[in-house]
Amino acid sequence: MKIPKKLPQFEGLPVIFVASGEYEARFYVAHKGEINLKESLKMEPREEAREKQAFTGHKAGMLDLSSVSHHGNYIEDLKMKFARSVHSIIHNLIAEYKLKEIYLFAPKYVITRILDGLGAEDKKKIRMQFYKEYTKDGPLKLVRIFNAEVEAVQRNVLQDSEERPFIT
Repeated sequence: MKIPKKLPQFEGLPVIFVASGEYEARFYVAHKGEINLKESLKMEPREEAREKQAFTGHKAGMLDLSSVSHHGNYIEDLKMKFARSVHSIIHNLIAEYKLKEIYLFAPKYVITRILDGLGAEDKKKIRMQFYKEYTKDGPLKLVRIFNAEVEAVQRNVLQDSEERPFIT
């Protein structure tokens, strides 16, 4: 997908935009005026929960069987499984496209989970974090949000430099 000319074109090295929720993530690579979806990951808790339900209990005269669902443990396992999958995809995309910058768009608790499993080299590549879920939004909205933040930072830097007197 073409990025409009008024937005950053990422002419240097490619960058990755990761839009993640608790169980869903999209991975976009932006380079030379284009942004494309490279990977998508979705794990639905209700569908995945079936494998963790089990029947356990005692057999006493064919009448006493109890059923147990391991749903609480399963949800935590699924969150960790999802985070490991996100780490793997990020690592593979970095290796494939020689990415130098990562921009994360996710709720704070999801970003914390993602950062906990990334290697030190991959963590160094994270340039910005946006604490909101954008998995349902398109890639151009991510670029617009990124651009708005960069412009805000530049405005703040200009204001700070105007306030300080120039000393020779």
